[in-house]
Amino acid sequence: MYGMLRRFVVGITLLVGAWFFAFYGKESYPFNGDAMGYYMYLPSTFIYHNLKALDWLPEDHKFDYRIRFYVSELRREGLYTPAGYLIDKYTYGVAALELPFFLAAHAYEKSIGGNPDGYSASYVNAIWVSTVFYALLGLLLLYHILARLYSKSLAVAGTVLIFTGTNLFWFTVGQAGMAHVPLFFLYSLLLYTTMLLHERPGKWLFVVAGLAAGAITIIRPTDVICLLIPLLYNVYNGRTLRAKLQFLRGQLSGLLLFVVTFVLPLLPQMIYWKKFAGSFLYYSYSKETFHWNDPHVMDGLFSFRNGWFVYTPLMLVAIAGLVCYKRMKSTALLTWLILPVYVYVVYSWHCYNYINGLGSRPMIHLYPLLAIPLTALLQWALSRGTAAKATLAGIVLLFTAVNISYSIQQAKGILFSEESNATYNLNMLFRTRATYADLVMMDVQEVQPDENKLQKVATLACVTHEDSNDHHIPDPTGQSCFVFHMPGGEEYYREQIKVPYNKQTFSNARYIKCSGRFACTQHYTYYKHLLTLDITTRDKRNLWWGCRIDNKIGLTDADAPASEFHIYHCDLNKWGKVWFYVPIPDGLDDGDQIRVDVWNIGWQELLLDDICLELYR
Repeated sequence: MYGMLRRFVVGITLLVGAWFFAFYGKESYPFNGDAMGYYMYLPSTFIYHNLKALDWLPEDHKFDYRIRFYVSELRREGLYTPAGYLIDKYTYGVAALELPFFLAAHAYEKSIGGNPDGYSASYVNAIWVSTVFYALLGLLLLYHILARLYSKSLAVAGTVLIFTGTNLFWFTVGQAGMAHVPLFFLYSLLLYTTMLLHERPGKWLFVVAGLAAGAITIIRPTDVICLLIPLLYNVYNGRTLRAKLQFLRGQLSGLLLFVVTFVLPLLPQMIYWKKFAGSFLYYSYSKETFHWNDPHVMDGLFSFRNGWFVYTPLMLVAIAGLVCYKRMKSTALLTWLILPVYVYVVYSWHCYNYINGLGSRPMIHLYPLLAIPLTALLQWALSRGTAAKATLAGIVLLFTAVNISYSIQQAKGILFSEESNATYNLNMLFRTRATYADLVMMDVQEVQPDENKLQKVATLACVTHEDSNDHHIPDPTGQSCFVFHMPGGEEYYREQIKVPYNKQTFSNARYIKCSGRFACTQHYTYYKHLLTLDITTRDKRNLWWGCRIDNKIGLTDADAPASEFHIYHCDLNKWGKVWFYVPIPDGLDDGDQIRVDVWNIGWQELLLDDICLELYR
């Protein structure tokens, strides 16, 4: 009975993963951002032989535009060593794990006379297969870890929850090629091998453990903290500490093998640095660094901009499970020590919200360890009454549903987790479609009113650009004489609206409306033009709202299809209206300055007209 139930649960879990990939994940392109940085060692080494000049690619070959863009960005912003070489800031570890899949894709392309350029569809599929492979292998190891501590049914439950209830799900079936799935596998391998070593020490186990720890460290050098796993496993009091020291003294040859195999994965990277940077040890991240005296722990854990507990709330259950000390003695002290240190290191990084992903992605590495207290809490609940069982089951199912909901939204482009906020997330939870008002809400963090229920109170100002000057060009739509041309070299709108606050004028109003008519001629993924409103009070308070322009153009048209309502929407060279509302703030006084501006944050060309500031109730 229980065997059939376990197989059913595992089958459903795999189907959920396959369903998500088929409907959402397969459109994701792995060759950009960090994933591209990890991967490019492979085509650079085996196809183009350009390790000393990574920005070189054959000009006569047709690559996907995203490859050319990445290489151009690398050429412009990449790190040039004192020896004059442009090097990859990422280490080679992920590429080493992807190598078998890359070689299979390369052999396939050559055998069919295809396109063996390292970036065609076969290589994309190879990266997807490698990601899923290491996720499944890591989950299989995790099951065996949990099965040594709990019943098989609980081991299945813990493993399934770690996959479906955390952002491991997203990085397996939604965003391939990142380092976090391979690191999840390697941490699982290190922990499982450590458990076997303490039961039946063997030379090959020391070799595997050393290789796993070395691979973890070369992929992410700060994760050298993983060495605490074999050092502190099964230590939880004075007696077990003495036993561990005695164990280590009796395994000197095994420890030597561990050290040697730990160093082996480091050597290729050190040789690469020596050849192209002039030193065996080289900091390749240039000005990106850790702020040890100013960690953003609370933001990293609880912010809606990729906060760990916001996007993976199931980990709150795992943290609560740490109180079940007696149910997880062998890893309790280890987890209690490694978790706060890891959190401190992760959120001391200058980019503590870790862009390009869903949630706090570095924390995925510790999921093999945190699965143990999570399962311990499940075991505790099963030993209690119906109320405890039902409560924990409800919480676990809710948190799992939240994770999958966010994953669907991220895949559909109606969530951008690294720039999101509480207002948007809470209003959009469990929804799979967005409206124009929703996309505005994400930007200005204010719920937008129903326009059908609003009444206009006054127009405070409206700029229509009807005269001729050096920034005014003929209106291509024919709706007016001229429109304003903002070139890529200008950051702010020259004819911004400035209006003083007046209590009498504003007394009958509830909302301020900012609006305009725009056309984008260029597109930049991250930095979009902003229509902004700011209020500066006489006591020097500054209130500010900014609404993206590029992804709103065309969405106010009556015939705009529902599929276009997403954060990455962009209609180049098309005119469209953009507007947003904000509630009139309390505490304003006569004379406070209200300003409407257009911020060209990405330094891209923009055409605009009819910039207006109005009051509504």
